[in-house]
Amino acid sequence: MSKLRSKMVDIACLVRISDETSLVAVRQAIALCQGAGAHLTVFLGVQSFVAPYTPFGGGMVSSITNDINTRAMAHAESLSETINREAGAAGVEVEIVMATGPFAEVAAQAANAARSADLVVVDQQHGALDTAEMLLEEALFRSGRPVLIATPKCEPLAEVRKVVVGWDGSAHAVRAVSSALAVFPTIETVEIVTVSGEKSLTSGLSANQFSRHLARKGVDARLIDLESKGRPVASVLNEYAGTSGADILITGAFGHARLWEFLLGGVTVELTENASVPVLMAY
Repeated sequence: MSKLRSKMVDIACLVRISDETSLVAVRQAIALCQGAGAHLTVFLGVQSFVAPYTPFGGGMVSSITNDINTRAMAHAESLSETINREAGAAGVEVEIVMATGPFAEVAAQAANAARSADLVVVDQQHGALDTAEMLLEEALFRSGRPVLIATPKCEPLAEVRKVVVGWDGSAHAVRAVSSALAVFPTIETVEIVTVSGEKSLTSGLSANQFSRHLARKGVDARLIDLESKGRPVASVLNEYAGTSGADILITGAFGHARLWEFLLGGVTVELTENASVPVLMAY
């Protein structure tokens, strides 16, 4: 049945340009493109600043702002050369798109660019004030595509065979798994993990029902129940994914209100910052 799944032909990687730009997502995207024979589009988002008006030292402020913007563009050009070189060495066809402006506008452009891809790859974020979060949020909510959050804690993977699903019975979780099966036709084993003791799952689709659905598609679906023992669900899922040999962890995005999660934390936020394996999410 797996041969009937669609082939992944386009991957988009969204990158925020900063003083310490990570190439983890880029290298993960290159590895996946190499494994699937897919085309890669790398979107480089360059935040530009406008000097505020001031009657005192306006020329100095403008000079500093121009210097910051010039250095950012130079850094983006340098990274573009590196990406072209690494993609070429891997035999991957790459297109680099560069956008500059206020970062909220740049992130919106990134979401538009991602809509023509089968999968979007981004870097882990480093807290709610990290502008990489804007790229992640725009990709999740506005691209219409599944998003893979790469992690520096493991080597880039070229194919996906075993996945762990953080199951809560939600429509988001179903969409994330369906998206994974579509973009990774090499998936052989799906472990559907429920975490007991955190919240009631009786209102959503049961893990057993969903496993039977996957089995009818020819997928080896296994049910795993873990006790939270007072630990956050994200920690339980992250630990299990890291020790079970999973290639990726799959979850739906934002089980609580988005603002609540970003302000007070939640499974989505914790995993986008700390996961030890790549995390695939869909909304």
